Amino acid sequence: MRLIHRSLWLSFLVLALLAPNVAQAQKGRKGKRAKPVKTQEAPPPAPPAASPVETVLEIGGDFINSAARLLGGDPYAAFRQNKYSNEGLLGETDEARLGMFVDKEVRQRYRPTLTGQARLDSIGQRLVKNSLRPDLKYRFFVVNSKEINALSIPGGYIYVTTALMNLANDDELASVVGHEIGHVTARHGLKSVKQAQALGQVAQLLGAVVGVAGNEARNFGVFASQIVSTGVLANHGREDEREADFLGLGAMTRAGFKPEAMITMFQRLENMKETQPDILGSIFNDHPDVGERISNTAYEIKKMRGE
Repeated sequence: MRLIHRSLWLSFLVLALLAPNVAQAQKGRKGKRAKPVKTQEAPPPAPPAASPVETVLEIGGDFINSAARLLGGDPYAAFRQNKYSNEGLLGETDEARLGMFVDKEVRQRYRPTLTGQARLDSIGQRLVKNSLRPDLKYRFFVVNSKEINALSIPGGYIYVTTALMNLANDDELASVVGHEIGHVTARHGLKSVKQAQALGQVAQLLGAVVGVAGNEARNFGVFASQIVSTGVLANHGREDEREADFLGLGAMTRAGFKPEAMITMFQRLENMKETQPDILGSIFNDHPDVGERISNTAYEIKKMRGE
């Protein structure tokens, strides 16, 4: 599956603009003149304006559904039948061990705070129960930062900044945390680590390193420090981000949070991108365009509701 690219939408627009001229030319070749346009009656009064979220759902849903009718497109088609496991990656035991060491590094750099911790943990555990990886032990931390950001690492460790905690209501916060749980569910962090090893960006952990008597803990510690320093765990591709959106939206909906809150969260972030870009940190790095994410979310909400 590949999402419909902007270039394809441009092609549709060009075809739509050219269509009347092509039809006129064909009629001219046949020696026929176009029929005069009939005067239409004035349209009925417009209905009351919908709320911003309803409008986005309607526009976004229509936009994506038009593509679906034309090309059979579904922005999340590639993820619907995915089965998630650690096959081909670090096993779950090593994932948990790696997460423990990386967590130590993260908490040394970004000090956790108890402010908002109970709220985050309550929302997070509610999402975990409705995720596609509910048996993993997840740990949630609020970290002091003026940046709007969130991070997840292998083993189920999730961090949310105080600035984001203060910005979002509970449903919007659930959309962010659900997204991060989606990364853990799909093992995106482990895949990033594997790719970084293959490219020589970090030391090899598999094979000779793992299981060496007396050196395992030290090697994991060195490896974890490298991972945090190089930012490997934040380097998700756009397909990973789309998949995390898909998994997060499903989890928050099943958990009883309002799925439209994912749209309003995107809108908040987009507004801040224009007015206060310096406090957004890396939350937009490697993510799909916000407009696309809103359209994808609107499509999925309508699909879940059977519309």
